[in-house]
Amino acid sequence: MTKATFSVKEFEKKYVARLQDRTLDWNVLKFQEEIDPSYRRAQMRYIGRGATANNDSNVIKAEHFTLSTMVLPPGCIGPLHLHDDVEEVFFILEGEVTALIQEDSDSEVHEIKLSARDCISSPPGVYRGIRNDGKEEARMLVMLGAVKPNLPTYPEGSELEELRKHRAKEREAIIKD
Repeated sequence: MTKATFSVKEFEKKYVARLQDRTLDWNVLKFQEEIDPSYRRAQMRYIGRGATANNDSNVIKAEHFTLSTMVLPPGCIGPLHLHDDVEEVFFILEGEVTALIQEDSDSEVHEIKLSARDCISSPPGVYRGIRNDGKEEARMLVMLGAVKPNLPTYPEGSELEELRKHRAKEREAIIKD
């Protein structure tokens, strides 16, 4: 039996995602922005679909985690949300932001200031969010510890949680492929 010849071109096609081939997706979280304009931010996917499950054929297929970058305009808020199945990592590339951490929906929201090259990892079951209090755009890398993370939940009784319940069935249909 002969071994197939390794092709660096095929490897590159399958495992390299270049910035020049990416586009900022300002619509991926549009459902949040429709509830509050301060939630407007953009995602650029590199590995996997992320928790939103958008079918992006221009990504490296995820095998163990997802990786994307986010653009956070001044005043932007990534609302508190909880992943019950995965840790989520925020790595600040540029700017200064405030990480929001809440143990459960009844506890105090804690604020942690982060600057360029700072990193925070939120374990499953802890609410997390992000806010750009600065006057400049911030950029961060986001990693989720699963190929197809469960849809995040929002604090009970919030408008986003009610919307999430309606969108859950739609998402499940998307991620089956």
